[in-house]
Amino acid sequence: MQELWGSGKSTVGKKLAKRLNLQSYDSDKVIEEREGLSIVDVHDFKGAEYFQKQEKKVITEILGYGQLVLSTGGGSFANPEVRELIKSKAITIWLSANLDILYDRVSRRNTRPELNSGDKKAILQKMIDDSKDLAAQADMIVESIEQDSHYIVDIIISRLKRHYNILY
Repeated sequence: MQELWGSGKSTVGKKLAKRLNLQSYDSDKVIEEREGLSIVDVHDFKGAEYFQKQEKKVITEILGYGQLVLSTGGGSFANPEVRELIKSKAITIWLSANLDILYDRVSRRNTRPELNSGDKKAILQKMIDDSKDLAAQADMIVESIEQDSHYIVDIIISRLKRHYNILY
């Protein structure tokens, strides 16, 4: 499951895994646990390049565990090598949301290092614009609207059943 910051990947990923009776992993959370630092601190103290290397390592490892739900940030899908790895081993779901929803969600927390360097709305809008080509490469795009996350999970499961003959 790929996302724009604040589109709900962590929440939806956990609920989707529970409904499908699968393990759930969030690559950012795994990196935080292993590093003993928040994602913001990993970026600040060790750099974006270090984070990207750790992200690729973690995603590669987790994808080898078998059938599961893996939530990753949109940045991982921007890396062509990681994107191809994910697409070769998984059904990819891109969670999308409009600017106002994203802004409302990310403004509640300070966990997005890239948003700390200027006008959050302008950065988010650029991110939305820049991610359109990436989102189009996912197997499925789901709009993360202001509905209960269970509703989003229902949409995903319905599409999995319809397009991939996955029965749960």
